[in-house]
Amino acid sequence: MSDTTKIKVYKYKNIAAALAVLLLVTVGISTSCSKRSAGRKETKAKKDTAVSSAAEDTAAADDGSLRLTRNYIYKEMQNGTNLNNGLLLQVDSSHPFTGQVNNAEPLYSFMFDADGEQVLAASYPSDEALPDMLKSLNQLAVDFEDDSGLNTLMVSSLIPEGDNTDEAAIGSSADLMLYDYYNGTFENFTGTEEYAWIPENCHRYGFVMRGTDRLRYVGRDAAECIRYLEQTEGQADLEKLETVIRDYSFEKPLFFTADSDVEYAAYFVAAEEGSTTTSVPVPTREDESEYSHSISGNNEDGYIVIVDLSDNADFDSYYENMDTDSESEGSDEGELL
Repeated sequence: MSDTTKIKVYKYKNIAAALAVLLLVTVGISTSCSKRSAGRKETKAKKDTAVSSAAEDTAAADDGSLRLTRNYIYKEMQNGTNLNNGLLLQVDSSHPFTGQVNNAEPLYSFMFDADGEQVLAASYPSDEALPDMLKSLNQLAVDFEDDSGLNTLMVSSLIPEGDNTDEAAIGSSADLMLYDYYNGTFENFTGTEEYAWIPENCHRYGFVMRGTDRLRYVGRDAAECIRYLEQTEGQADLEKLETVIRDYSFEKPLFFTADSDVEYAAYFVAAEEGSTTTSVPVPTREDESEYSHSISGNNEDGYIVIVDLSDNADFDSYYENMDTDSESEGSDEGELL
């Protein structure tokens, strides 16, 4: 009995030990599974977080600026000349024009339409101005006559003599009057009534109104930018553009869409202090071709850049009287006619 009892006790001890071992194994397996499961959850959570973070970073960066900074080149601007030349110069008593009007052409040949019919009168047909401005002025006059049936527009002045504090000194402004051919009478141009078409549409030709009777040519892109500012911030002019643009850089440009649905980007590049040149970044397409763009000095401390982001835009950069190098980095006076 004692042996049997001992055996039975021994067997129960073995069973207890076995149960204990089984319990430990079960707990171990359960713990291991939990750890693996937790590990998988933790790893998945890390992956999800990483993916989410990457997506957020991409979303944060992809605010449109990548379209400019992905591919670009530098235009080396000569501060001694380029800073004081361009269509967007501020010119006044504090910022006199010290540049030069190069390649100017006489007004006379731009006073007629394609059929040789006169669409503009002039106080001084031999006066000269920048050809791009004269071409646009001619097209505006042609379209105005087509729209209104009137051919009474007259240019009274282009470039003033001896006054480098007048913005017209840069060769891109035209002062208007009205001349009635049939009655031989003159009137001031006010841009009202049937002539309201001109201030309402001049931006399409690259002009902005300066007062009631002056058209200043700033280029199509800048004129569209000023119109955009008018629509989003109220009344705007060239001074508004020159002030607002300082808040935008190549990395964080001002994106806007014109009435024609053309998308633009605009930004300011400060002139490099103590240097004779400033590297101005300009975006390129995937095939490294340049987007159409304009660069203008502001006659003070930097450059205003406006880029036409249309995929089919040909490169036709126009910024007057500027000598640039690229590298990859990324006498009819008094006569009325």
